[in-house]
Amino acid sequence: MQVEARPGAITRPVWYVYPIWKKVSFSIVAKKHLQYLRRMMRVEEIDELTFPFTDVFSRPLVLMHPYFYPAEVFARHLAHRIPKLWGIIGLDVADSDMLSQHAVDLANRATAMIVPSRFSRNAYVRSGVRVDVHVLPHGVDPEFIDRPKSELPFPEILRDLKRRRNLKVLLAYIVHSPYRKGEDLLMEIYQRLRRERDDVILAIKDMHGIILDNGQKRERIFDGWLREHQQIGLYDSADLFLLTSRGGGFELPGLEALARGVPVIAAKGGSWEDYMPEWGLVPSRPSAPIFDGNTIHVGRGVEMILERAVDKALDILDNLDDYKAKAHEYAQTRIRQEFTWPWIAENLKRIIERYA
Repeated sequence: MQVEARPGAITRPVWYVYPIWKKVSFSIVAKKHLQYLRRMMRVEEIDELTFPFTDVFSRPLVLMHPYFYPAEVFARHLAHRIPKLWGIIGLDVADSDMLSQHAVDLANRATAMIVPSRFSRNAYVRSGVRVDVHVLPHGVDPEFIDRPKSELPFPEILRDLKRRRNLKVLLAYIVHSPYRKGEDLLMEIYQRLRRERDDVILAIKDMHGIILDNGQKRERIFDGWLREHQQIGLYDSADLFLLTSRGGGFELPGLEALARGVPVIAAKGGSWEDYMPEWGLVPSRPSAPIFDGNTIHVGRGVEMILERAVDKALDILDNLDDYKAKAHEYAQTRIRQEFTWPWIAENLKRIIERYA
């Protein structure tokens, strides 16, 4: 559905459609958008499973986040409602460097698309998406940068291990899609580091909580979803964040770790390059296709070269105070200026104004 883009005041209803009742990464980002957008404008929120069956009378501009899932699953129901809408702005990602033709066809039915990184935008344009594709990064709350370091980091077992045995905590997020998140790369890097040093231990945040790996065994040390103050405490327990992802549209945990002053290493060439400092990037090579049988994301990603990743990790661990100071300065300057939710909401409002 094509609408002439024109800047100006918002004169019609704006609906934000996202997974309200299902807690996924999309819903976390959407709630942050809404939290700060509502300080500047009126926005109605609608659950993505309800929207295809909602009667439409006011010709709203709809933000659909994510875009591809409801556009694909509810295509028949949405087709009857699109003529009643002023337009649809889709918010989604590119987990690899190429979209399927099916995804391109879906995206071209939108008024515009919003993606969180230049990597994602390049994938959309390269694949053949013709509508406007805006880059709007993810972010952190200002508190994520400003809150003093936790005197009692979370969870307690990591705090005690660091104090009693002077261990260095490596942290990684493997929340889903283990190959895309590079779990195999993570474990190989960890094992190689353990052969060089006896003072490292690995904490992994997964879908169910936190796992501790001491090199011989794994044990779950926390069950459940982490609240924001717990996430801050977890980052404050870490000495190095290993972002081993091969693909993804942004990879927010890497940004959150930097915001807390934790050094991060990641592969060159991925979406995270938008926010990563140069000193944390590791040479990479193209990966195999990110997913097998995915109907949307059909391309490849990048994977860090293991030897170079280990060398970079050892350099950081050997000079930890210097790198933590670099990460802290980076958080206070670049991240504060470009990657906080109030700033991002201002930019989202400007995008909405172009179409509303």
